[in-house]
Parts: sequence; C-alpha cells; structure tokens
Amino acid sequence: MHSPQAYLAILMAALVSFAPVAAAEGPPITFSAGGSYNIFDDDREVDDDSAYFGALEYRFTERWAGEFWFSDGEADGDNGFDVDTLRWHLDALYYLKPRGNLQPYLAAGAGQLEREWDVPNGNLDEVDTEANFGGGVHWNFTEKFSLRGDARYLFGFDDDTSDFTVSIGLSYRLGMPAKRAAAAPVAVAAAPEPEPEPLDSDGDGVIDDDDACPGTPAGRTVDERGCEPRFVAGESVELKVNFGFDSADVDTSYLDDIEELADFMKRHPEVSAAIEAHTDSMGPEAYNQGLSQRRAEAVIEVLTSRFGIDAGRLEAKGFGESQPIAGNDTEEGRAANRRVVASIATEDRME
Repeated sequence: MHSPQAYLAILMAALVSFAPVAAAEGPPITFSAGGSYNIFDDDREVDDDSAYFGALEYRFTERWAGEFWFSDGEADGDNGFDVDTLRWHLDALYYLKPRGNLQPYLAAGAGQLEREWDVPNGNLDEVDTEANFGGGVHWNFTEKFSLRGDARYLFGFDDDTSDFTVSIGLSYRLGMPAKRAAAAPVAVAAAPEPEPEPLDSDGDGVIDDDDACPGTPAGRTVDERGCEPRFVAGESVELKVNFGFDSADVDTSYLDDIEELADFMKRHPEVSAAIEAHTDSMGPEAYNQGLSQRRAEAVIEVLTSRFGIDAGRLEAKGFGESQPIAGNDTEEGRAANRRVVASIATEDRME
C-alpha cells in the first residue's frame, strides 16, 4: 500500500499544477486534505484508527458536485498484528443554501475498504465494497479557503458491516461553475407621465381654476368657491352649554363647544359676539334674570381666561325667562329654554 505521504504528495502536485489558473476564476475544482477517524464494526476485527484523507471535487452546477475521496491509516488488529487501512469512494454532493459563511452539503456514494494485515509470512489483504451517505459543511473564511467537517455512515456489502467515519480538513477552491446567462430584460412600456398637480396659489384648499376669491389670507375659512363665508350683522350661533339647577358654573363637558366659538373668533378678528343666556320659568322672574346674567358672564370668563379671546370683543346679556323657545310645562321644554346663544356682530362682507 502507498504511504500517507505519497497520497498527500499527489494531491499537492495537482494543486501546484492548477495554481496559475487559480488566480483567475479557475475551473470548478476543490481540493481537500486533513485527518479522519474511522469507527469500525466489531466484525472487522480492527480497532478504531485515525488516518489521513484527501479529496478532489468537481462542481457541475451551483448545487451538484462529484468527488473522489480517499483515506490511509494504520490500526491494530484483534490478532495483535498491525493493519493498514485504505478507503476510497466516489460520491455525489448536493450543496444546500448557504447560511452566512457556512455552506452545508449532503453526500452519498460507493467505494471500497482495503485492510492489509502485516503477518509474519507476508501480507493478508481483504477488500470490501461499501456504500456511504452523510454530509458536512464548509466554513468559508476566505474566498478560496474553507474549513471542512464531514461525517459518514458506511455499509459493507460483503460482511453486512456498519462503519462510521468523521473528518476535518482544509479545502482550497479554484473556481465555481459558470452561472446561467441572465434572461434578456422584457421591454416594458414607459409609464405615462403623471398629470401636474393643479395650483392653489393662496393655499386655501381650492385650486386656482375654481377660486373666485384669490389671495385669501392664510388660515381663513373659505367656502367651495374659495371665498370667506358671509356674515350678516346679528347672526347667532347656539352653544351647547347647560347648567345645573340654580348654578352658574360651567361644566367641563362643554369646553369643546366653547372652544369651537373661540376658534371661530380667532379666524375672524373682525367679529365680536354677545353671549346671551336664557332660563326656564322655574323660580321668581327677577331671580332668573340675574341667574341668566351670571351664566353669560361665566361663559365669557372661559372664553377669555382659557382660550385667550379679548374681553372687549364679548358682551354678556342675560334674558332670564323672557324669551322661551319651548313650553315650560315639561322637563324637555324647560331644558330647551335653558340655553346660551352667541350673537355675532360684524358688518356684511358681501361685495
């Protein structure tokens, strides 16, 4: 049998012969060498041993490759004699999807195991045909070099034996199979250019083509024609503010309604408002008059202190029970009469 050094020398010679090509993309060939450990079936009559291994792989496609693998070792036989072990097989490798720098693969193939006993009267050889399957992984630490780990189960057909071998070594890749040419790009009709956005020069939300009042000051409320709403002297806005019995305290649940009036007056600084409060007919008329006045003043206090409306633009008016809008003989009617109204005071701005 050849010595381990002889097999390694053959592998290194092949590597040197391909070295000039390796500087370029190179053929899809990978060399591997390292150490392996054989776990033999008891029927082999050979102790487990370590060995050298070498491998030559040819990559047919990005996924599939063929490989010649061999190992050479020396073990102790059960009869006390040294046993040289030579194992080789041809395998098909299927590479799985890479995971970072790791490239796992599956492997299966067939070959032979030769055992040679060094007995006093000569050498005794036994050769067994075997199949194997397993897998491994390459850890690519550079573009060309990787650390390879491999594990195989081997079944011997001649004696129905089961062996295992694991190996670790260094791999050098010369190149990869050429990738398929990319398909010609499909011509796609150019998308039509988008229509230009219509102009809204004064930013009031109505485009220039439909704006009957261009140049509206920023922040003003406009109608669908782009014009500020018309206000007629004496126009009124009813507030949703109610008070408890015999109370002039503004409940916080009505603050949103009061804020709407405040925002309206901020958008239209030319507007002033009379806050008019009314009551139902329960209680003395004179008392209700004073109660309605206090309620109007309470709403004005909220408008000025909380929402910043100038007090000079507001006037409190209490009308007591003098202007009912519903009958006072039912609870619903009395609730409707306890109302607060904001009467808008401004000049007519129609042209």
